Amino acid sequence: MSEISVEFDYALHVLAITVIIDQRVRERELSEFCEQATGMAHLCGCAGFNDVSALDWYEKHQADIRKSLSGRSRNTAILKAITRVKDDVVREALYDAMLAVSISDDEYHQKESELVRSAASIWGYARPPFKVAKDNTDEGKS
Repeated sequence: MSEISVEFDYALHVLAITVIIDQRVRERELSEFCEQATGMAHLCGCAGFNDVSALDWYEKHQADIRKSLSGRSRNTAILKAITRVKDDVVREALYDAMLAVSISDDEYHQKESELVRSAASIWGYARPPFKVAKDNTDEGKS
């Protein structure tokens, strides 16, 4: 895997949280993660970063990200990840990438919606045009 900048690593963490947050990692979401990460790489000066690099990065970090999202410190982990991304251009691209990953599996879950709303609020963006009603029938399915 090629060297990546700290800012890009922070952005990849947020994007991976978007994939993992609903506890259902689907192939289409992971594929979209790779596509979006590769597209954002040039913004962070990461030449040579490709789909394979993105998948390698995800595989290396996903267990730690899952762990950070599973306890009482979940909200703190999310807030910390979102606020670490400082560059306005990267934030804008990341916001669009988060939306793309969230809807890539043709499902937009409440946890994904909450994550995107949190990022929008912290970064000063208008709310996305998506809204998800709480659906308790979704509980327990995998």
